[in-house]
Amino acid sequence: MDEGRMATFKDINLQVGARLQMAVQNGAKQLIYYTELIGYVDKDYLIIKTPVENGLSIQIQVGEQVTLRILSGVDVFTLTCHVKTIFRAPHHYMHLSFPTDIQSIALRGAIRAKVNLPVQVNGIAQAGVIADISVTGAAIIADSALGELNQEALISFDFPIKPTNQSAHIDTSVTIRSIQQLPSKKKDAPPRFSHGVLFHELELTNQVMLLNLVYESMNRLS
Repeated sequence: MDEGRMATFKDINLQVGARLQMAVQNGAKQLIYYTELIGYVDKDYLIIKTPVENGLSIQIQVGEQVTLRILSGVDVFTLTCHVKTIFRAPHHYMHLSFPTDIQSIALRGAIRAKVNLPVQVNGIAQAGVIADISVTGAAIIADSALGELNQEALISFDFPIKPTNQSAHIDTSVTIRSIQQLPSKKKDAPPRFSHGVLFHELELTNQVMLLNLVYESMNRLS
């Protein structure tokens, strides 16, 4: 796993309306939410929408520490803040302390989440299984080759979003970058194939949700 490097707020190039992942520690459990940046006052505070769960604003207290993760370009930035002020109905937003502890990790192919997700390929349901995934691509295991090298394909798959386990759905086009025949685990068993696929441009919301999967995997390994 890559080590994070220190970064500055200007490095993020943060824009109003940016999608954020917000992590809050609840005892031994980390709760993950998604929210949006409303604005900020440089070196003073950030303004974000209060995340909503099951139609209600989440329960959070002034002084609580939150961790924000932001995907910007090919880097993931992690910001540590504290809740300064909470504005409830009808506006539902929060002021967070301006982050001084900011780390950046380059999202290279090595940062992947081990998963087991059924995937539809070119309209064929259960065509294979995604064995690992990142925000840039995935490895798909199938009983037969799903195409030729450098060929494009359409895939779709679902995965749970923590902590609610609500199902997220992604449809995207991909390019098959590698195809490898796997050795049979049993004698006379038919061969299986591993495909490395590169996602074409994903919507930012989908990238943030996939980022959560990656971080869940990284946290389990750390």
